[in-house]
Amino acid sequence: MNQLASPPPGVAESLSLVAGFDDALVHGFARLGDEQRAGLASLASVFAGTPLGPSLIDAIDAVERSEFLARSFLTLAAARVALLGAAHDALTAQLRQSLDRPAAESDPLELPSATPSRSAAALSSTQHWLTELAIAGLRNLEESTVVPFESTLELIQDDPDLIGLATLLVGFSKELVRSIPGSSKVIPAMRWGDLWSGAMIRTQELPPTPTFRPASGLLTPLGLDIQAHENFVCAILYGVFDDGEPRTVRMPFNGYKVDVVSGPEIWDLFEPTAEPVLSALASGRSLQIAGAELRSNGDLIPRSSPELGGKSDPFAVADRLTSLPSPPALLRHPVHLAEVVRLPGDHGLPLALERLPTNSELTAGAVADASDLIGLLRFDQGGWRVQPLCIRDKKSFHMSGESLAGLRKKLKDRPLEILKERAGRLLRAKS
Repeated sequence: MNQLASPPPGVAESLSLVAGFDDALVHGFARLGDEQRAGLASLASVFAGTPLGPSLIDAIDAVERSEFLARSFLTLAAARVALLGAAHDALTAQLRQSLDRPAAESDPLELPSATPSRSAAALSSTQHWLTELAIAGLRNLEESTVVPFESTLELIQDDPDLIGLATLLVGFSKELVRSIPGSSKVIPAMRWGDLWSGAMIRTQELPPTPTFRPASGLLTPLGLDIQAHENFVCAILYGVFDDGEPRTVRMPFNGYKVDVVSGPEIWDLFEPTAEPVLSALASGRSLQIAGAELRSNGDLIPRSSPELGGKSDPFAVADRLTSLPSPPALLRHPVHLAEVVRLPGDHGLPLALERLPTNSELTAGAVADASDLIGLLRFDQGGWRVQPLCIRDKKSFHMSGESLAGLRKKLKDRPLEILKERAGRLLRAKS
């Protein structure tokens, strides 16, 4: 792993330019100081001679004149996304070379999706709101700036074509509301910059819809990655799927939720698929998959409940690990890098244990004592780090998520069932 000791040339410089832009976004484009103006000038110089260059110069000039137009902020967001996309590609090339895996494809497999005409009004309103946030500055927001957007957000959530944008905006808007007033608080500048720019770009161009093919085969689980906030959960089962050609895949579980649904309870959202998946993790067994969609982005989407297979060992299939396809240009960002690898216990890379769920089976002590590890190589805090998925010690192996099935059985109250019952009671009362 010596090749990953430092990032490739240009990555640190790109991240520095992004940080300069984020400083202006937090500070507020209506109150830029000399430092923020210098950061924008550096951003413009990097894009000189590129197709985006002239538009970026015009956008920065307009901001300097206090002409705050939505198209100017859309251009600035595009520049930020492009910088992070370039950093993503450089890091991917470094990673694949260090692992002796095939280089990533240079072009995305899918073209961006056209924005549905029926969504135009909601997208325009979103673009206007994001512009207002940038003008005011994310550190200086007031309730009157953030809360009125909720009516537009409800329209976006009801539009099936905008589910990705809705997911992003739900978390972003709720976090902004919780931060008010934010002048005395530490602002997560890069994360908020990511959310702001990602949302702004999506008001103009939706991410492409991945193609897929039918697939049936055997899935060997490698472990779960679970990320959630009060209003949304994203859980990903990584595994090796063999339908005649073994490959690494993701099986995603995504959904809206309320804050009272947390921990093992979130899996009630994903029945009937959740039960066999968690049982497989608990018992160290494989999953028989029939009639699923294998998407071009590496996601395996079951259309019926998987069936439990025989005993499996993640380390027995570790020589079949492959790289997942690179995302389309619109979604490329270093934070999304997650390369599944097998490493010896003394691999020497920092561990990303903070990414593990609360009360994870993979404790710091257990990981330190492991002789073998399967995990996700991620780029975070300026360098490469390892998020464990599965570890092996002298006696056996342990996977992230293996205790969830047992914890679910111990639950006495199921908040989701209670909420459904109450909702049904209210509906019956109104009818």
